[in-house]
Amino acid sequence: MKTKTLKFSIKIFLLTLLTVITFSCDDEKESCGYDTEQDGFPFSCSEGMDVAFLIDYTGSMGGAIDDIKSSVSSIATTIVTQSGGNYRLALSIFDETPKGSSPTYLGQTDYVSLPAAQKTIISTGASTDQYLTMMETFSLANQTTFGTQLAKLNGPMALGSGSGFAEPGGLLFDEILNNNFAGAWRSGITKLAIIITDAPAGGDDDINNATDDTYLAGLAATANTLGVQCILVTSLATSNYQVQLVDNNTGGLKLMSADLNNVAADIISLIENICINNDEM
Repeated sequence: MKTKTLKFSIKIFLLTLLTVITFSCDDEKESCGYDTEQDGFPFSCSEGMDVAFLIDYTGSMGGAIDDIKSSVSSIATTIVTQSGGNYRLALSIFDETPKGSSPTYLGQTDYVSLPAAQKTIISTGASTDQYLTMMETFSLANQTTFGTQLAKLNGPMALGSGSGFAEPGGLLFDEILNNNFAGAWRSGITKLAIIITDAPAGGDDDINNATDDTYLAGLAATANTLGVQCILVTSLATSNYQVQLVDNNTGGLKLMSADLNNVAADIISLIENICINNDEM
């Protein structure tokens, strides 16, 4: 009887101890020796960052591009700081021209010298052609080369033209998400796609309609699957990017009616905000 009583007492003690430990871990999980915040999406920016910039390269965007160029060091420093130095940057542009014409930069050295895989021309539209260009693919700690490529925009590499109102930013985002146009996204880190434009998305027909709405909603679903968060900076009070892409994207942010001549400061604030949000989610 004494042996049975002793064994029973030990079981009661162990169960009580386990219960105490469990409740202690519920109250202060950090002290239990495991991480509860970063088991999955969204990941903290301190885990690392892949940041893809998608810039409208049509004729009305010169001021915004120049502002980004003048502040590239501050933007990059923000990403370096938030990521702890574990970052990769990509730089891409989208443009459009009427059939029968082409952007001036197509014949310029800085475009011609890019690898063929970084240049896509879409000619399926009835009246317009779209030009998607990856100036800088993802590369670890590539602040310097990113800055070098950015400096070519609206400079040695002439600004594009555009056609009508809608522009093909959605097509570029599709290439980056689905065809590794910037290179493959890394896993277990913060992944951002920053779209900077003063126009809605229009596909290959220079028209923004219900077809584009469905297309953008599909891109939002793909981005969610990949864990890519979208940041939209635009001069438009509302657009299909906002309603169909960002509003359907998990953890995405937008800045509407932005002064695109002060876009660099807006980008820095949005990156900082998304990093704060990721830590709190």
